[in-house]
Amino acid sequence: MNDQLYLLTHGIPAVIAGIMLALTLVGVTGSIWGIKRGLDGGERILRITAAILSLVGIGIAGYVVVTVEIMNQIPQCVGGGGGCAAVEHSSYSRIGGIHVSIFGLIGYSMLLISSFLKGDRARIGAFFLALFGFGFSLYLTYLEFWEILAVCQWCVSSAITMTMLFVVNTSRLIVFFGTDDEGDAFVPAEDPDPAAV
Repeated sequence: MNDQLYLLTHGIPAVIAGIMLALTLVGVTGSIWGIKRGLDGGERILRITAAILSLVGIGIAGYVVVTVEIMNQIPQCVGGGGGCAAVEHSSYSRIGGIHVSIFGLIGYSMLLISSFLKGDRARIGAFFLALFGFGFSLYLTYLEFWEILAVCQWCVSSAITMTMLFVVNTSRLIVFFGTDDEGDAFVPAEDPDPAAV
């Protein structure tokens, strides 16, 4: 456990920890605000929050994809340290020959698309995408702290972003499932008046 505490306290510089805290505040604040607003625009707030977090995730995963797959380099850890290189050189950085950041880029892109969609199908889809991403992020974070014994700041930032997406999309599903979307409510066609024909 001492190794994990050391990684946590020394593997993440203050600047990155501040960014991670800001991402957490965006997710938590957006969720609380959306829930409190309820049917008076609350889901829109949650969808905007999810879109912002998804764009951050696309930026993180996109940087790693470009750096590793296109430039054939190791992602740079802010403030130095060799955590990013150690994680990148581990056997866990690829699944079936595909770099994990590519899966992240696909997942964040799908979550971004789901943040623009309305209705219960979009809510359910976004929830399960975020749930899968959250579980996958937990697994990768476990590997960093307990198997690789190195912290990649990009990976941990992505894990926090995905965790906040899970919180936001869970709030969206629980609070707004079964509610009509503004302007999307089903209005049945009126039966023609037989006397008017």
